[in-house]
Amino acid sequence: MKAALIPLLGLLCFTSVLATQPDSTSHVDKLIEGVTVQGKSMERQLRSLGLPISVISLRQIQGTASSVEDILTRTAGITLRQTGGVGSSSRLSVRGLEGKRIGIYIDEQPIGELSEAISLNDIPLDMIERIEVYKGIVPNKMGGNSMGGAVNIVLKEYPAKYLDASYEIGSFRTHRLNSVLKFHNKATGLTFGIGGGLISSANNYWMTLPQRQGIRVQRDHDQFRKILAGGSITADNKWGLDRWKFETFFANTYRELQGLETPIDSAYNHGISIGANLLARKQDFLFPGLDFDNELSFVFSRSGLHDRAMERRDWDGTRYPPTSSHGGELQHIPSDGYGHTYIFADKLYLNYTFSSTQALSFFARVSSTVDRPRDEYQLHTMGFEANRPGSVFTTTLGLGHEAYALQRKLLSSLTAKWYYYKSRGEIAPYFGANVFDPIEVHNSDFGINEALRYQLSKTLSLKGSLAWDMRLPTTEELLGNGYLIIPSSSLQPERALSTNLGMLYQQSYEYGRTEIEINAFANHLKHMSRLVPAMGPAVQYMSFGAMRTFGIEGEIKSDLTPYLYAYANATYQDLRDVRLLEPGSQRPNATYRKRMPNIPYLLGNAGFELHQTNLFGLRGTNTRLLCDASYIHWYFYDFEVSRFQERRIPTSFTIDAGLEYSLDGGRWVITAKAKNLLDRTHYSEYYQPLPGRSFSLKIRYLLK
Repeated sequence: MKAALIPLLGLLCFTSVLATQPDSTSHVDKLIEGVTVQGKSMERQLRSLGLPISVISLRQIQGTASSVEDILTRTAGITLRQTGGVGSSSRLSVRGLEGKRIGIYIDEQPIGELSEAISLNDIPLDMIERIEVYKGIVPNKMGGNSMGGAVNIVLKEYPAKYLDASYEIGSFRTHRLNSVLKFHNKATGLTFGIGGGLISSANNYWMTLPQRQGIRVQRDHDQFRKILAGGSITADNKWGLDRWKFETFFANTYRELQGLETPIDSAYNHGISIGANLLARKQDFLFPGLDFDNELSFVFSRSGLHDRAMERRDWDGTRYPPTSSHGGELQHIPSDGYGHTYIFADKLYLNYTFSSTQALSFFARVSSTVDRPRDEYQLHTMGFEANRPGSVFTTTLGLGHEAYALQRKLLSSLTAKWYYYKSRGEIAPYFGANVFDPIEVHNSDFGINEALRYQLSKTLSLKGSLAWDMRLPTTEELLGNGYLIIPSSSLQPERALSTNLGMLYQQSYEYGRTEIEINAFANHLKHMSRLVPAMGPAVQYMSFGAMRTFGIEGEIKSDLTPYLYAYANATYQDLRDVRLLEPGSQRPNATYRKRMPNIPYLLGNAGFELHQTNLFGLRGTNTRLLCDASYIHWYFYDFEVSRFQERRIPTSFTIDAGLEYSLDGGRWVITAKAKNLLDRTHYSEYYQPLPGRSFSLKIRYLLK
């Protein structure tokens, strides 16, 4: 059941139509049906398009990984910076562009824009059909406010009757429980689905603190817990449409905050979210060749920070007063409130095939977000509330054109987009003020991109793309958060000119296939937004200036024998500061042409899988032995301003291994995994210590 956990469903602009379900056909299907991609798997069809894309198939998903983020870190051109273990904050980077620039989608709905209640790691791997990573260009149908790329999680389309339940237990008191149930009622013609999950972990691994001269301690305040539940009702070929689907979800999150420089004993985040989604889909809408797809979504969230401790301590037990006379461990004001967030969004997608070689598509997405924070404790102790109400309204319009030429050897995908953004809020005239002034910010702009694919032969194709795109600032960047992040209302939208040139080789044979892909890429980013220190403890988003990127990535995947599959990839990305002058002055920039800090520049992955059915003559069984290795070369903590710079994030090399055994024709699956098998000490950005060696055991039952 696709909707059990996520109420946000859709189809890909260029690729959803290639799915096997008859109600998923659209203009790309009609253009290529029976021609170059006939008989290909979904992964091969996607990679045959002109867009720079990496497709992670079901085979790779069912490996040693325990989460979506584990899988993404093994993909060419992707790095993931985490702050800890299960449930920790993370930032995804695609070819060096990261954070808010990268769109995160589930079945083409932007989860980051709709709600922070759902994250990538909340999606059970058993529910995923494939993962699509778009690099540089985001397809028209997804829309959104992303620029450097996008990750789209495509969930499975389950059969009419289906039950999938699993339980996983692992190191650091980690538990994962997931279940999905789907059934079809013939009398009404409706299909019902229900599902849910629990993720819990103490994250109590040992860590070395570089910030404190190598002190080794055990994490003691990093408990994470999330409960998810959802349901759906689907009606096919009823009430004049091909499909109606109503979905709803519930999420409850509790996350303790772990201290590094000093311990944190009581502060934690908490949140509850509910959401609903209504999907309507129709082929040949109004007239033949026009396909219609619309999704209406609503999300309500209640979340907050509890931080009102009346004393703090050091790792050696020394006691300190709180950060303010009213309490607190994290910031200079206490907190014990909650915020109400209301999100409404509607997405419309139309595509029209008007000849055997050409099609037009139109995308429109409107979103409205209203924030209403409340903190009675701040109001009682300080006389005012630091977090202020605000609202955001966004509109994205996209027009796309796809066409074949030169006996269908050349495929062109051209997209133009228009963005509009309006934000209202309240800001303090100076840091620490207890009065606030209203402010309104709005902006609009255009973007355009072109992707080409030329089929040299049945096995070899060339791909190229050029994009002139932009990203509008978020509410937090423009208006701050009321206290620690101060406003920057003059912040400009980020602009990027990106190019990609690649080669793809695909060869199929009796027991599998081989794929080899090489891409060279470049990017010039203007008005780059970065979070920098401001007054006192406060920080502020500022336009950093310009950054350029050159890079190359390569990947090979191959079924070497009927029993052995292997892959390897490597990425080199050179990101440099290209500001000639210091911001707001005529002084030469001391870091001109220096490598951007805190971003890895050399990384690679490799792995293999041995598989055998009916091993030792046991019928209905399948055995898989898996191994994955990841390497990240050391990189600088800050700008390398001299050859004596020693603050480096050290080289990371980790190996994961797994053994999977299924029996009774795949009805029962038992999986044992070992992560960081060599127990290497490794760090993420800014010396965030990551877990050492860990083990897990998972049992899964399927009935279909």
